[in-house]
Amino acid sequence: MVKKEEILPDREYAIDLLKKLKIPHSVRRHSEKVAEKALEIANKITKVEVDKNLIEIGALLHDIGRAKTHGFKHALIGGKILRDRGFSDKLAKICETHILGGLDVEDAKRFGLPEKDFLPVSLEEKIICLADKHMAGTREVTIRERFNRWFQKYGKSKILLKSRKRIEEIQKEIESLM
Repeated sequence: MVKKEEILPDREYAIDLLKKLKIPHSVRRHSEKVAEKALEIANKITKVEVDKNLIEIGALLHDIGRAKTHGFKHALIGGKILRDRGFSDKLAKICETHILGGLDVEDAKRFGLPEKDFLPVSLEEKIICLADKHMAGTREVTIRERFNRWFQKYGKSKILLKSRKRIEEIQKEIESLM
């Protein structure tokens, strides 16, 4: 019997689920590009094992919460959608931890989320979080470009500066495994 924490849909099911939930085409295309980038990163890792199936499906579904909102809560909603469908908790955590390089308790509270850490912990969560920051829509960008765009739009806020630092740390950690 397959344990619940191991249940993952296949690629076709994941894409069909996004369509069924009426995820906008632009978000679906973004998710496909994030999956490509995440697998590209994962394929370069040689020093440890990574679950490439989880990475592909997690990247495809990381924005599934956008079926309900495009705000910060899409991460939490995405996790709930996946858990309610009986999928892996690992998959749900990918949704919950991908925004802004993850949110600590203080940042979560500021955005009206439950007061707990939403920081990527597993290597798969970190890879998808990093890949997501490399994709502006369907266009690949550097981390510097991504944050410069956010700084221009929102200012150099404390949360964005913290986020950039987290992403840079994630990138260094992943590069050390290549």
